Amino acid sequence: MPNLAFAKRFGRIPAAAVGSLLLAACASSGGLFGASDKAVATPPPPAAFTDRTISNSSIAVLVYDRPITKYDVDQRAKLIQLGGGKSGRKAATEELIDETLQMIEAARRGVSVSDGQVDRAFVSIGTQLKLNPSQFGAALREEGVNPDTLKRRLRAQIAWRSLVQRRTRSESQISSADLTSELLARGGPESITLTEYTLQQIVFVVPSGSPDSAFTQRRQEANRFRQRFQGCATSLERAGQLKAVVVKDIGRRSSDQMGGSEAKEIAKTGVGGTTTPSRSGQGIELIAVCSTREVQSTAAARTEIQNKYAIEQATDLGKDYLEELREAAIIQYR
Repeated sequence: MPNLAFAKRFGRIPAAAVGSLLLAACASSGGLFGASDKAVATPPPPAAFTDRTISNSSIAVLVYDRPITKYDVDQRAKLIQLGGGKSGRKAATEELIDETLQMIEAARRGVSVSDGQVDRAFVSIGTQLKLNPSQFGAALREEGVNPDTLKRRLRAQIAWRSLVQRRTRSESQISSADLTSELLARGGPESITLTEYTLQQIVFVVPSGSPDSAFTQRRQEANRFRQRFQGCATSLERAGQLKAVVVKDIGRRSSDQMGGSEAKEIAKTGVGGTTTPSRSGQGIELIAVCSTREVQSTAAARTEIQNKYAIEQATDLGKDYLEELREAAIIQYR
């Protein structure tokens, strides 16, 4: 049974949902697998999970020469139970074996996960529970779970996601027939409408290394410019009257080509207006909406369908990939 006190206070941490919570923190490391790039029983690199001295009596499983301790199993069992998953030492042991194999494979393929990536994932989960990192760590400890236990799981999931993405890019194929069939099932291209924007970028330049006060001053200038903005036709002329302001034509962008908070900001900005000032690597910038038009396109639907197929194929490839690693591995239960 999941820990009801923790669930009531903070909400559960579903094991299956952890991956979705850390998507923004994951980064693909690039590169592709070749067709013959399969798991083989090669000696693993040095253990990376822990530097502590481990006695033989405390080892529950050896995966190649990497130990999984009884403490590791106990901690993982508590974490699984806390998340409402299928608890027990056997489930915890098998999960830890899978993760150890995944980390060995990641090291063999040159995939590394920084502490920063893990910390961002940890913070993301805490944020979902409305807890800052210190509060989240304290909440876990109250339930007998060392925060490093969750961070170990996160590190493995980030690395594994990167590996599976590589193999998916290398092996997945979506036929044009599948795309066409799905589009027709959705009603055909005439039912798909996108908004196309013509945009300008207006940058109030702040030199690299400037103090925060310089950004604050330029943001104030950008806000005044925004209040008096009269459209893209006069933006270049008006910018020329100011110090270190650059206007760049972005050109046309359709709504399916944009994402994140910037896309939402552009969508709610009327023609002839600008987005609110935001800080960038160049200084403080505005995006001006010069014009919009509605266009018929299958691009958005195609992207959605391709993503759906990619997720399905990644799930299958991930299972097959892990089975390969299991079959090739040397696993000793104590």
